[in-house]
Amino acid sequence: MIESKQRKEFLLDFMEELEEKAVKAGSYQIPFLDKMIGFMDRPDEPEILFPPYLDTSKNIAVNAYSFDEENNVLDLYVVDYNFEQNEDDLLSISMTGIIEIANKAKRFITNAQALMETIDHSLQSYDLAKLITENSETINEVNLYVVTNSYYSSNKPVELTIPGFDSVNVQVWDLDRVQLLITAEQGIQTDYIDFERDFGETFDMMLVPDPTSGLKDFDCYVGYISAELLAKAYDEWGQKLVERNVRSFLQARGGTNKGIRDTLRDPFQRKMFVAYNNGISTVAHEGEIEKIENKANLYKIKRLSGWQIVNGGQTTASIHQAYKEGIPLKDVYVQAKLTILQANEFVMKDQHLLEDEMVSRISQYANTQNKINKSDLLANTRFMSDLEKFSRNIWIPVFDGRKPENKWYFERARGQYMVDINRRKRGKEQTDFKKQYPKDKVLTKVDIAKHFVSWEGYPHISSKGGEEAFKKFMDLNKSFWKSEKDQTKMTLSVYQKLIARSIINKRVQEIVDEMKLRGYKANVIYYTTSMLNHLYGEKIDLVEVWEKQSLSDKWDEVIRIMADKTLSFLRDSAGERNVTQWAKQEACWIQFKDECTNELKNLI
Repeated sequence: MIESKQRKEFLLDFMEELEEKAVKAGSYQIPFLDKMIGFMDRPDEPEILFPPYLDTSKNIAVNAYSFDEENNVLDLYVVDYNFEQNEDDLLSISMTGIIEIANKAKRFITNAQALMETIDHSLQSYDLAKLITENSETINEVNLYVVTNSYYSSNKPVELTIPGFDSVNVQVWDLDRVQLLITAEQGIQTDYIDFERDFGETFDMMLVPDPTSGLKDFDCYVGYISAELLAKAYDEWGQKLVERNVRSFLQARGGTNKGIRDTLRDPFQRKMFVAYNNGISTVAHEGEIEKIENKANLYKIKRLSGWQIVNGGQTTASIHQAYKEGIPLKDVYVQAKLTILQANEFVMKDQHLLEDEMVSRISQYANTQNKINKSDLLANTRFMSDLEKFSRNIWIPVFDGRKPENKWYFERARGQYMVDINRRKRGKEQTDFKKQYPKDKVLTKVDIAKHFVSWEGYPHISSKGGEEAFKKFMDLNKSFWKSEKDQTKMTLSVYQKLIARSIINKRVQEIVDEMKLRGYKANVIYYTTSMLNHLYGEKIDLVEVWEKQSLSDKWDEVIRIMADKTLSFLRDSAGERNVTQWAKQEACWIQFKDECTNELKNLI
């Protein structure tokens, strides 16, 4: 468990930024959820409901949702925000409390058809009720995300069933999980698992010989682990074992996992599991690994520090589910690879970066069964590293005779900004850092991607979420990272124009926020930004935007008119379709240009 002092410091930093956003939004729930979703890195952009759906008499609540049409997966988000949370008490929530909150979202599903009769048709919550009602027969999986600012004390997996749905998963996102995710992405791990003491079982592996001599960055072991031991470890440690997994979540989902569960349920097939399954790839910082006497190259794995499953999360989830169902796993084995990442003081390279690169490559090459999030795999490319370096070195221009004081801060890894703050002493060191890198100048890799893609005319891609936007962003900029021989050098001008696009997007967002439009805010921002460039891009100099660090206020009224028209278009053109799903289609963007260009092209 994270030390109390670290928790308190993290909570203070987290709440400081949230307070600023809550004052502007007039609500804590929406900025809190928005911030938490940023850490989740979901492949589908959740639609945050404005207003959230809440029926206190029937105990129903939903704050956001997303629907993966390709895989028929429905995600619902429900927020538990405790206003009494503070750094002195560090309030927690029990499993019973988590189940009560998850049930609020569950009741929206079970009452969806009836809710269609009572909810205003102009609200996003009506779209959700309609979506559930129309797709109830085809939805393969439901994920309920409980997002809380309390600490989930037990950290045990939560089980819930919904009539008519075979696969229902409950995901808990508390402040502990966010902090663990951040420290994991920064290469900081403290968990120590004692297999022998905690589970009464160890596992044996062979050390892969190293033909080279001299310094090594890692030791690699191959072998197998009992499925029961793997299930017990996950039952005890939960999401802490998979925070470095290239997939955002560990759950049994999709056809692959149904096949795994079916195999485990069949007594004969169960014994063939090790032959059928690709196994797991894991990493650790160090461990107590004992050579077995009279056994050439064979070692007993007794204890590990910072053990992480970087591939095989799907396998682990399915095995754990079978374990919870009481399926006997005594004769089931999983092939496994263990890489001990060696810190090498003689290597002139940041150890966290070295470790991130190694984990990313292990994740990329070790598994081909399921889709891998490109944003995680590509975060360590030279292009991303160059962006990070420029943001740490380039000062924001000033024109009043003073010397520059601020820089933009590009987060190559999630939570990097918080980690940088906490590495400095409280007081003057942290104050100076925040002055140099203000919180409103922090940009994540997803922010950069969405801002670029929206400006370049792909609002439907931004509407699909950070994952799709990042892939498109990297594709549009592949000359900077694709290969060494073809690689274009990152320049100051390229960096300045990237930031300029973000400045424009942020201004569009500010204006849309001021307008207090009801619903589909993210889609309105993306489409308005794209249309602004489509019609007036030649009149907007990105270098000038960088130099002034703002978009001329002469565009404010243009943006307001465009945003209002965008919202009307999205609602009207969707017809009987779900507006959020319609906004993800290229046909929506094409139709928007065809129907609205003449009306909007002479605003200035």
